[in-house]
Amino acid sequence: MKPRLDPRTWTLGSKIGATLVIAALLPMAIISVAATRAGQNAVERAELTNAQGSALVGASSVSEYLDGVSRRADQFGTASDVIDFITSPTTKSTPSFGAAKSSPDVRDILVLNDKATVISGFPESSVGDTYPGVSWFTEALAGKTAVGEVKPDSNSGRFVFTVASPARRPGQAVVGVVSIGVSSDDVLFALSQSPLIPGGQALLVDKGRIVAARDHLFQGHTLKEVGLGILEKELRKTPKGTMAKVDLPGRGTQVVAWATTTTGTTAIILEPRDVFLGSINRLARNARLAMIALAILAVAGAITIARRLSKPVSALTAAAQALEADEIPDAEQLEKLGRSRDDIGLLTRVFVRMAEQVVIREKKLREQVRAMRIEIDHSKRAESVEALTESDFFKDLQTRAGTMRQKMKEDLAGTSEDSGDTEVSDNTPGTES
Repeated sequence: MKPRLDPRTWTLGSKIGATLVIAALLPMAIISVAATRAGQNAVERAELTNAQGSALVGASSVSEYLDGVSRRADQFGTASDVIDFITSPTTKSTPSFGAAKSSPDVRDILVLNDKATVISGFPESSVGDTYPGVSWFTEALAGKTAVGEVKPDSNSGRFVFTVASPARRPGQAVVGVVSIGVSSDDVLFALSQSPLIPGGQALLVDKGRIVAARDHLFQGHTLKEVGLGILEKELRKTPKGTMAKVDLPGRGTQVVAWATTTTGTTAIILEPRDVFLGSINRLARNARLAMIALAILAVAGAITIARRLSKPVSALTAAAQALEADEIPDAEQLEKLGRSRDDIGLLTRVFVRMAEQVVIREKKLREQVRAMRIEIDHSKRAESVEALTESDFFKDLQTRAGTMRQKMKEDLAGTSEDSGDTEVSDNTPGTES
């Protein structure tokens, strides 16, 4: 038994319907999938560009803010009272930090001599601290304004960004260093200038450690600790870039973009991929729904067309089966189909003529067969009689019959003679009655 799904066993209507559905849906499906993927790729590229732009805006804002802090440090480093105190700390009064002391973003102001010792500062508890070999002090003492390593503040739990500037009079040698420390909260405010989509996160990373973040659960942890260890290698490779898929534990798949600031820190933008591709996902969903609706319409249309196309063929098939079973086909149906001017009508007319010829030929054939049967019967009888008379059994039977007839004749003759003698004896004179 052939399997039901074998197309060779399908009816003509099923084959026509399947062909129409495939012809209608296959190109449509290919075009729909190709268009959706092209749209997804285009949206992904656009959103990655937007994310990269957000990272650049964040990095630029942080750099601009710290540059502003650097300019304030430069002003302190060239102030005459600061230079006089560094050169003669015992004879000069402590520098007045003025309005900078009350600025909300300033966490500390330090004045250091060329030995890396704090000789004056805010808060006053910092006086006496030393910073030998610290990068920001070394660079500033060499005559260059520098943003030093970000360090945690034990009091507030936040991170402090230190900006250092050389202390010197214009055109003279460097006599010390002035530094200003600002909180990560203030840096984060600058970082927050980067536009984010709903659910997005902005992080500032220094040497693999998150030093500023909107979500405080991130702050203070390394990238590896929060599940972004894959970024550490990428940050070392290139100062800016994007990644379309990064799995962040507890937060799903993220789109990541980063850009390095002029101070060496890196602004990182995290955006949920589901939200990131929300528009194209809606487009893809609508395309699938439209595809399903079109598929239903295509199947319904294909079934209707297939039935109309296969109905005349089914009628001709039924007529042929009736003719095969020695039954009379539906003449009315054939006449109706024969009036059509298309190929089906021509086929019907040819079939009707063929059927009539078949009927005539079959009738003639039957008459010929009947005549042949009669002739064959006579021939068989003659052959049977001849074969019977020529057989030894029949000859022996004839001989016996002849012998029996001869014997019967002799017996009859003897009986007649006996009857004559008796009659003569009865007529003899003197015989008593």
